[in-house]
Amino acid sequence: MKIPENAFVVSEELLKARQMQSRRFEGLTEEAALIASSQVLQDMGYNLEDSEVELGVLSASKDRDATNAGEIVGAVIMAALFGVSTPVSKHQRIRVSLVVQPSGTESVIPPAYAGGSAAQPLDAAKKALDSLEQPTRDQVIDKARQPGDYVVRATFQRIVTRTDNSTYVQTVDQPEIYEEFFDKLSKAVFVEAQQV
Repeated sequence: MKIPENAFVVSEELLKARQMQSRRFEGLTEEAALIASSQVLQDMGYNLEDSEVELGVLSASKDRDATNAGEIVGAVIMAALFGVSTPVSKHQRIRVSLVVQPSGTESVIPPAYAGGSAAQPLDAAKKALDSLEQPTRDQVIDKARQPGDYVVRATFQRIVTRTDNSTYVQTVDQPEIYEEFFDKLSKAVFVEAQQV
């Protein structure tokens, strides 16, 4: 199997999404970033599902009604005009996955290839992986407990169930959702840093 030529080229859309989903915080520990994030999510009505401090990840979700008046009107019109039953959205679960990692973490893909150099992407990735020093579990835990700069990346998704019990998943790309979360997280991190 041949890897497509542009497999490791980062698109403009992906970069914009990453910017919207990520924020850098200074002078806190990985553990403090996770705790603050979990508290903010709980304040926003999310229930924590999983968290792994050693890996710097957590996930949470909340259930919401997905009924959409426009969708229902469209289904009624389709039924009246064509006699066709059209399923509509009835329930949604909003899920957030969050990752905390040290700021400046090196990418496995060398920057030279991201611009489209002639290097073979798989060989470059393997070489980069081989050159990485694998820390021990204790080193990872110690690093997470030391203050530093961390990037928090949150990804919100909607899992919608329709009246025919089919489901679809959609990544939330509304900037205001991310702005609300990161504004609240910034305040929580500031309060934690001031120990108020």
